[in-house]
Amino acid sequence: MSYSQNYVTGIALSQFVHGATILGLDVSTALKKVGLSDEHMQPTARVPEARYEMVLLQLMAQPHSPSFGADIGQQIIPPLYGVLMSLAFGSASLGEAITYLARYQGLATGNCGELTYVQEEQHYKLCISMTHSNPVVRRLVSECVMTFFSMLPKIITGRADLSPQQISFEHSPCSKSAQRYVETVLNCPVAWGTGESSITIGEREHAMPIFGHGEQMLKTAESLAQSQLEKINSQQSVIEKITWHIEEQMQSAAPRREEIARRLNMSVRTLDRRLDSADTSWQELLDHIRLKRATGLLVTSELSIVAIAEKLGFSDVRSFQRKFKTWTGMSPSDYRRGV
Repeated sequence: MSYSQNYVTGIALSQFVHGATILGLDVSTALKKVGLSDEHMQPTARVPEARYEMVLLQLMAQPHSPSFGADIGQQIIPPLYGVLMSLAFGSASLGEAITYLARYQGLATGNCGELTYVQEEQHYKLCISMTHSNPVVRRLVSECVMTFFSMLPKIITGRADLSPQQISFEHSPCSKSAQRYVETVLNCPVAWGTGESSITIGEREHAMPIFGHGEQMLKTAESLAQSQLEKINSQQSVIEKITWHIEEQMQSAAPRREEIARRLNMSVRTLDRRLDSADTSWQELLDHIRLKRATGLLVTSELSIVAIAEKLGFSDVRSFQRKFKTWTGMSPSDYRRGV
């Protein structure tokens, strides 16, 4: 199986960083540990999925309420979302706003997530899907996004009494206290362990007008959103090729930068420039693939930790254990037991 270079944008990272700051968590240490800086929080910056997940796990390890995802989802900071919020406020109705947010969700989620908004009988459903394989991260992101979209309609319509018909989560609650907390925050019927994360909106709510609507503002916002999305995606094909060759070489030997550059008919220096222009590096890309493969092998195989370290090209098991703890905040053995 080939792992592509998945990423979120600075918008997604900023929501967690600023939300965690409001909650009083030690954000600077978490960012420093995984090698991220303020530059990665620019709207069009691309944050490698592995680094993004590491930050979330580092923040999640700090003391917080029963659901860190619901906590962050409540901290809606409109300026962070730039043109996305312009699309929402410029729309004629709540349904149109959600349609635009789903269409341009890549401005926040990059290629790590997708939103679909469809009509089903007498209601509308917004579903989220994501590439995150770590079940802890999936739960965190699902609870954050669902909380966010339960709060957003209140903001853009000015109706504090507006609530979804139902919210569903693909996962089961991690504890009774977490279940009570999330259901209290969402203040609507919640279904757990359904296999999908979605929010159901009634026809009346879908048609709810947005009084800040302006057709010219909406056209301008959509044009800007399109250009920003094209800029974010412009380097993806190059990174996918490099990633594919790293993954293929990893099947038989430790990946070498010189070998990957030779396969792509370029110099090592050109390879580094291509990676740098895509806001990543050889080590970040290698870490991303190793983390994906490591979590997959720990969950789906019975291989020993030593064997997994060898498969990933680490010189010894201790190097793998140290690196994995940096990535996730826990040892490989603890991760396997926790999942």
